[in-house]
Amino acid sequence: MSRARIGGILLAAGSARRFGSDKRFALLQAGDTLIARSARVLAQAVDEGIVVVGCDDSPERFAALLPGWQVIRAKDSARGMGASLAAAARVLPEEWAGCLVALADKPFVRPETALAVREALLDRIVVPRHGGEWGHPVGFPRRLFPALAALQGESGGRSLVVAEASGVCFLDVDDPGVQFDIDTPAALAVAAAQFP
Repeated sequence: MSRARIGGILLAAGSARRFGSDKRFALLQAGDTLIARSARVLAQAVDEGIVVVGCDDSPERFAALLPGWQVIRAKDSARGMGASLAAAARVLPEEWAGCLVALADKPFVRPETALAVREALLDRIVVPRHGGEWGHPVGFPRRLFPALAALQGESGGRSLVVAEASGVCFLDVDDPGVQFDIDTPAALAVAAAQFP
């Protein structure tokens, strides 16, 4: 599927209550914002991308920060990650043969990991795994776009991974970034040491 057109969905609609401020604009060591780095990594593995922001966000602000990305506002983002992912899935281009779903608060995924997920994306879900634990980005084939569009609640695409378990490709990677998310300022400080 590597020659097929594969898109990216960056979920960035969370409220970030535990961080205390808008973590999407928190600065990393290299001077990038958290969301800009996450978008840049995903962009290296996909042909085009959609970023999903919250119901109270200004799409124009994110469009200026992430040129080339389509920005959509998830009106039901307060209902959880599933609702945000569904909002993106309802507007996916016809020409996409699959998509990679990434989280804006996981900026330390290695670009080669995202590319490996893309390469493994045939007609099955692809989940990167580190130390036996699931991570992101997760690849979904086109046949599951309607199911993505029907998601609700907090679980996001996990319910589809469980439902398709026998056919899921779990891709073991030497990349702790697939699991490391920035939820608090303390996590950002840990990241500075772990991901220089």
